[in-house]
Amino acid sequence: MPIQNSPPGILPSSILHLQSTQQDDSSSLFVFIPGNPGLIEFYEPFLLQVHLNNPDWEILGISHAGMNSCDTIQCPVYTLKEQNDHFVAVINRYSKAGRPLIIMGHSVGAYLTQRVALSNHLVGNVVRIGLITPTLIDIHDSDKGRKLTPITAWIPRFHELVAGLSWVLFEKMLPTSLTSNLLSTLMRVDPQSAMAIATRTLVTNSRFIKQALGLATEEMRVIRSDWEFQRTFTEFCQARNIKIWFLFSNNDHWVSEQTRKDLIQFFEANGDPTMLKIDVSPTLEHAFVRRHAEIVVTEYFGH
Repeated sequence: MPIQNSPPGILPSSILHLQSTQQDDSSSLFVFIPGNPGLIEFYEPFLLQVHLNNPDWEILGISHAGMNSCDTIQCPVYTLKEQNDHFVAVINRYSKAGRPLIIMGHSVGAYLTQRVALSNHLVGNVVRIGLITPTLIDIHDSDKGRKLTPITAWIPRFHELVAGLSWVLFEKMLPTSLTSNLLSTLMRVDPQSAMAIATRTLVTNSRFIKQALGLATEEMRVIRSDWEFQRTFTEFCQARNIKIWFLFSNNDHWVSEQTRKDLIQFFEANGDPTMLKIDVSPTLEHAFVRRHAEIVVTEYFGH
């Protein structure tokens, strides 16, 4: 399924849309919100497998605003708030009142998933929420966060600096074929694989680098302890009988061990045990789509 432009009137992004095998409008709309860098291309094989296992679902994978591989539009750095509004706007183009919504997000996509679900403007009936290797609180305390936070504090325009270097190196100096071969060798993947193509799309678009690192800078500053919001989220889900599923990694460089323990303890203490499922994988890596997409689909998406 080719990646599409976002609909007219929506902030620029790319969309992966897979139709349900059901002929009526009763099918669930499965929405996937990616983590940073926010290109849905990284998740295409994963979402195709999810759809294969659940053909009655309509699948909607949405890139972050500003990550539009179908266009060359110059974009500003869209904030977390703008990303949230963007996802709600796109979902509403495909949903309708009362339609069952399954919304899942990866990494910062999980942070956004929580807020999309609580939006007063969202059209549809959320029935299930999935949070995969979620960066919901205290991302700055993670292994990677401890490294990135001081860099972005010391160099406020870090995202622009790296984007400029990327523009010179990958858009002006190196030919695309050499970049492709270099990336596939470093990643140890086929140059024509979805992962290699998505990575090449990312690194050869300096505006994507600026958006991804600009958003990451805000993540380090904003995604801190906010237990009041988590309490609001659990109460919202309980009042509406929304199922919540967590998938944590036991070794996650973007979610510290203490953060993972705190989140599990909080949701086990405050959530409805009949509507809550928490899985912790000893082997899953944070960027699960690189090597573990098939395992996640097989173990957690049925059939």
